[in-house]
Amino acid sequence: MPDASATRPARLGLGARIFVAATLSVVGVLGVTLGLTSLQANRTADESIRRALAGVRRGVQAFLTGRTAAFAGTSAVSAEVPQFRERLLKASARSNAIDQAEEYRQLLGAAWVLVTNERGILVARTDYPDQFDVDFSRGALIANALSGEPANGAWLDEERRRLFIAVAVPLRASPAATPQGALVAAYAIDDALAQQIKQSTTTDVVFFALDTLNHPYIVGSTLPRETIEPALAADTAAIAALPRDTAGTELAAVVDGERLIGLASPIRSAGGDAFGGFIAFRSHERELGAFRVLQHTIGFAVALGLLLALASAYVLARQIAGPIRRLALATRRVQDGDYNVEIEVGSGDEIGMLSQAFHSLVRDLKDKARLVDYMMSASGAAPTESVKAVRPSLAQAGDALRPGTLFANRYDVKELLGTGGMGVVYRAFDRELQEPVAIKTLRPEVLEGSGVALERFKQEIRLARKLAHRNIVRTYDLGEVNGTYYLTMEYVEGTSLKQLIATRGPLPVPVALTIGKQLCRALEVAHEQGVIHRDIKPQNIAVEPNGVLKVMDFGIARLASRPKDQGLTQEGMSIGTPDYMSPEQLSGMELDARSDIYSAGVVLFECLTRRVPFEAATMYALIAKQLEEAPPDPRKLNPQVPEGLATVIQKAMAKEAVDRYQSAAEMHDALAAIG
Repeated sequence: MPDASATRPARLGLGARIFVAATLSVVGVLGVTLGLTSLQANRTADESIRRALAGVRRGVQAFLTGRTAAFAGTSAVSAEVPQFRERLLKASARSNAIDQAEEYRQLLGAAWVLVTNERGILVARTDYPDQFDVDFSRGALIANALSGEPANGAWLDEERRRLFIAVAVPLRASPAATPQGALVAAYAIDDALAQQIKQSTTTDVVFFALDTLNHPYIVGSTLPRETIEPALAADTAAIAALPRDTAGTELAAVVDGERLIGLASPIRSAGGDAFGGFIAFRSHERELGAFRVLQHTIGFAVALGLLLALASAYVLARQIAGPIRRLALATRRVQDGDYNVEIEVGSGDEIGMLSQAFHSLVRDLKDKARLVDYMMSASGAAPTESVKAVRPSLAQAGDALRPGTLFANRYDVKELLGTGGMGVVYRAFDRELQEPVAIKTLRPEVLEGSGVALERFKQEIRLARKLAHRNIVRTYDLGEVNGTYYLTMEYVEGTSLKQLIATRGPLPVPVALTIGKQLCRALEVAHEQGVIHRDIKPQNIAVEPNGVLKVMDFGIARLASRPKDQGLTQEGMSIGTPDYMSPEQLSGMELDARSDIYSAGVVLFECLTRRVPFEAATMYALIAKQLEEAPPDPRKLNPQVPEGLATVIQKAMAKEAVDRYQSAAEMHDALAAIG
């Protein structure tokens, strides 16, 4: 389909508005000059052309600077979004990184997007998708970005004879963090850009690039190329002087019998080399005619024009500076922890884009803060007896390890955290790394008579170590001491979602939405690695005091693409918690990522209602309900649940996998659309 934006009138962007203000100011100055030199029309005409071209030159530079600043601002905001960096730099396949770069290119409206890793090696490039492992670290543009400083400048595509303005920003978690790579976005210098400038300035503009022999060739023009290009190539002295001339180089050309005067300026790379330039042209004859008309009305027109120029410049300056000032003040409020900021910028220009990006960032921060506030209130209101009830005793755990002992000659065991179907979890202190860890031991009785459980436990470490995401508990190592196998993991100082629901009842809708979106992000990362969790439930989800959700226990996960004959989790063998298991998992069928999406829907149902969707007196009756009955509407148990959220939950819990969300990312977007 054609781009709808192409049929809409062009809007003045930030650079265009600055240019209009500068042009109006020049009109006033030009009027005074015309009044003083009206007796010398011919000479004054040439002089006025030069003055106007100087203003146009500044305007074109301001236009390019404004567009470049908008690209840099949006790229800087995007580069600090964790999910965006993860998808670019840690994609499971290079095609995924290219797809993410292409999505971002379309969102930004760029000609192309390029991504490198921290060494400047190409990861993805949308205009040359087949390129990879190219070293761009020697170029000033990307070298500056990798050193932590945003950079911009001309980018010459010699193969396709095209010229671009590129912006490079470091991919990093914060302004003080070490760059993980560089993100480069570029817009084209072409006929469309020249026409846009002409519409704003009524001045013809020609953009050109320089080849390896410093011969110019046109890349964008409002004038016939066959007429301008020979005149440009013939004036070798002006082209040679262009890189050294900071005030502009004057040129002349004749088009259709009309004498044109032009002022050329270089377009430089991030390293300061002139890769090309632009020429603003004006007609001597038309300028002289305007002078003759102005002679009759010079007094009144000049005064009025000057006043209007000053008034327009003032209004435009406020229109430009106002939204930027409000964004700056809002940023300070967000830094102070106040997320209740509203910035209404209705324009569709670069400021509007920056405002929308800022709103999205504040919304994510507000969701996280809401969960933190709820966690704090929950910790203050939770009954002591309920908290103790979820902490198992040593007798329940089988007394595998004793708090206060030294395990594996390295770990000081502090306390028992919990028990599961395969093992016992302790909090310990790692003497070598000087940090707390969680230790999960495999119960000895699970190993008796079969090596399948041990193989499954080894599989847990192989799968879990692939997953690196803020919403997934990191797994460190697998070891064995005196026949006891153990797994060391990241220690999460938080509250299990099951405990939170048990002590507080149904969670508020905004809190449940925040939990659902973070859970989907964790599943999205796991599924991209081909890992199915297969036991998603509130007991395996913890919420840290800072509002970050952590998915734990990939102990019964497996690779989605693993052959069926390896003997760990074959068809006909169900593993998981029946209350949260998908119908296909209860039936012992082969599973894919959509089974986890079903479980995520059950978790959201329980968050909002304090109970699971299906309850029965016996296990067989429960399984029958899971397989046969339609998922209930959570609004019947909690009228506060909005219709849109109930629809998302019921779709996630569809009996047939094909009727559910087909990916965790799709479910996340559905939740994000609610709030």
